[in-house]
Amino acid sequence: MNLPLPHSLHTEKPTSDHNAGLWYDKFFNGWDDQFSEVPDGNKTVWVKNSANQCGEQSVLSEQIVRLYNLLSARGGYVWYFKTDGRFVTGLGRDHPVENGFAWHHTLGVPYLPGSSLKGMLRAWAREENRQEHDTNRIFGPETRQKAGVGSVVFFDTLPCAPVKLEADVMTPHYGPYYQNEGAKTPPADWHDPVPIPFLVVANAQTFLFALAPRRINDPQDLQDCEAVAGWLEDALTWLGAGAKTAVGYGRFKLDQAATEAAAKEQCQAQEQREREAALAARVQGLSPLAQELELEIEAHHLDTNKNAFSAPPFIEQWLEKLETGPSADALDRFCGLLNTHFPSLLENPDKTKGKKNKPAFNDRQRNIAERLLKLKPGT
Repeated sequence: MNLPLPHSLHTEKPTSDHNAGLWYDKFFNGWDDQFSEVPDGNKTVWVKNSANQCGEQSVLSEQIVRLYNLLSARGGYVWYFKTDGRFVTGLGRDHPVENGFAWHHTLGVPYLPGSSLKGMLRAWAREENRQEHDTNRIFGPETRQKAGVGSVVFFDTLPCAPVKLEADVMTPHYGPYYQNEGAKTPPADWHDPVPIPFLVVANAQTFLFALAPRRINDPQDLQDCEAVAGWLEDALTWLGAGAKTAVGYGRFKLDQAATEAAAKEQCQAQEQREREAALAARVQGLSPLAQELELEIEAHHLDTNKNAFSAPPFIEQWLEKLETGPSADALDRFCGLLNTHFPSLLENPDKTKGKKNKPAFNDRQRNIAERLLKLKPGT
């Protein structure tokens, strides 16, 4: 059988510069003259060759930062979980080796679609005996007759670092029994077991789980999102995610350190948004020059950082701006800043101190006060 692409693209295993998902799904080259004689052997070898580390750290980090920024803006939740055993996703997808795999289409790494995360948490909600109207509100109607979306958004679960893959195998002993829809073939000892290889994610691989309220200003959506957030760890511990969870695959355990670090970053991001909102409210209605000054004060913490305020040429530059284009509110704000860091300078620039009556302020400070007083009416 002729290969559809140049032979150079059909390597025995994906390399670090390959998209492993594209290679796995599109470049299967096990169909040769010998395949019909030992098909399972060829498939097993091919799957083992696919079990490498996949993903590029810089690309994964960039994607995680984008997702994290979105979640921070939407008031979402972030957790880091590690696989507690093997994890397999997308097993039911079509593939020449009989078992597919869920690859992120651009990152080329295994992932758990948001729809799968949503389905797992809906199943856990049933275990928790949540009322039907609650689950329908949170997850959306379960039947197609009722269109609608839920109050919580479930994001794709992505790995945080290159992922280690391994080859696994299942060996059904009663293939004819399972394949016979009429159930006329009994599960008997004379049936030959047929090993079926498949790809899995190894133990101790870290993934980011995330969800957010659909409407950030809706108290009910916020409450629903918080409730679902409380179910996630138990659901991943007891139910598991992905395929073959009934036989122990797909269990996760919380990566406490990474999750706490993410929570800290989330709090910092929220505080930054609050500061930006407060700044926007503070500068509203001010003159353009006063707005510019306020933004610079905020950026360099000039209300509390005396060194940054007094270091040349900041004060001289602003004196020139105030002298060129007088602005009453900008002038008042600048004078207030000067009074904070140099009390009594404007009231008494020639103030002395000590028994020898030495000047309390140096020549530069007195010059600044003189120029400012000229700008203030009535002085």
